[in-house]
Amino acid sequence: MKRFLVTALLLFSAGAARAAEADHFSLRDGEIADITAEVNKLANEGLGRAIEDLNVAGGCDDSRKSEEQLYDRLTDIFSNHKKGQLVQTILSGDIPRTVIPLKESIYSEWSIWNGFLLGRKGAAKSPLALFPLIKIGDTVVGVDKLEHMFGMGLRYFKKHYLEERPLVSVLKGGIFSEKTFLGGNMLATGVFSYADLSANFNGMRFWNHMLQKRDDVLGAQHNAGPYLACRDGKWAKNAERPIDFRIYVDATMQESMNCSKFATPGGARKFQEALAALQSRDKSRVFTCPENPGLMDKTAKKYEVEIAGDSRGSKVDHWMINREGNATVSYFNEF
Repeated sequence: MKRFLVTALLLFSAGAARAAEADHFSLRDGEIADITAEVNKLANEGLGRAIEDLNVAGGCDDSRKSEEQLYDRLTDIFSNHKKGQLVQTILSGDIPRTVIPLKESIYSEWSIWNGFLLGRKGAAKSPLALFPLIKIGDTVVGVDKLEHMFGMGLRYFKKHYLEERPLVSVLKGGIFSEKTFLGGNMLATGVFSYADLSANFNGMRFWNHMLQKRDDVLGAQHNAGPYLACRDGKWAKNAERPIDFRIYVDATMQESMNCSKFATPGGARKFQEALAALQSRDKSRVFTCPENPGLMDKTAKKYEVEIAGDSRGSKVDHWMINREGNATVSYFNEF
């Protein structure tokens, strides 16, 4: 009981401000604006501003302190909707994004018994109950996936690379967060998102690519950085390696492809009923998850990489890709 109460307090203190979902079924992908160019431009311009500020403040050296100051300044650009300028710009409507009202979404029948944060009275009035959708390359994601990349991704990066914790331990920590204050618990949204786990992982790759001091966890062939470097005491952008989010955003971050699970059987049933209702109105689509199994299988192969140092020989995909479809999540034995 004590453990449950502690978890509940964490959920209400941290989760109420952070947990949100996205609806990938109510609109066709073709109805979502592709804002790849705009997002990449925001990212690279933000990186440039951060570099200018850091250089005015004293520049850089090879110390751990200098590196930490860099990451801290970059969170002004790459962070959640409360702090991160990139996410704030998208949510403000200054560039195209698609908003689906909660009451018109697949979660319209959610109750507090399915997930408190989506089912509570007044949830529909929150502009962040459902995050807007955007398209990066060929993939539609909720803006919350960028938050996961920047926030949880940075946490993964620091724990694995700077604190040298085993990758499996870091991935398990992300799963615990997703099962509690980040969504997959009845006291949160009630939606356990594997796509969030993919965003966390790809965010770790994003932050590693900033200075690219180590090969990409998926293999050196996936190295995309460094995006900047310390040269003669000053931070400098790498003009040959601009940030491109198509490197990170793929079908594993789309919830209609990397299927979510639900905290309660009632939530899983309501989700399936919502898909069935959409199917009855639109015979030209197949409302199942994954929507495109072939594409999902093809994309997942990138993550079928054995984790170095794991005695069980598990691969990355095991910890972030759902191959079972929409169902009720097993709180203790899911992985």
